[in-house]
Amino acid sequence: MTNRIPFSILFENQNIDFFFDSHSESSNPEHVTDLASKVLGLLDKELKNNAISDGDLLQALALVTSVRIFCSDFDSVKLRNFSDNLIESTIRNIKNGKSTRIGKA
Repeated sequence: MTNRIPFSILFENQNIDFFFDSHSESSNPEHVTDLASKVLGLLDKELKNNAISDGDLLQALALVTSVRIFCSDFDSVKLRNFSDNLIESTIRNIKNGKSTRIGKA
């Protein structure tokens, strides 16, 4: 069973509302969305100020995810599979989310 957590993003003049399927044993789903919002804000700022490519960004995120998996007390293979599954389901949920145009563009 998962915790369906509402989340919103702004992307290319649209607001997208979707659900993030957090693990049922997540210690605090609010921490998940708060941290995600902070990380996304920092990434947006860095991308705008430093002309970082999507490829470089994805490599940096893979590096950070790999380090966090390695440093965890849990089985690294299971954590990587868990991460892969979360990414897949979240992309699907974003694509199926409610999109609302904003602005005049």
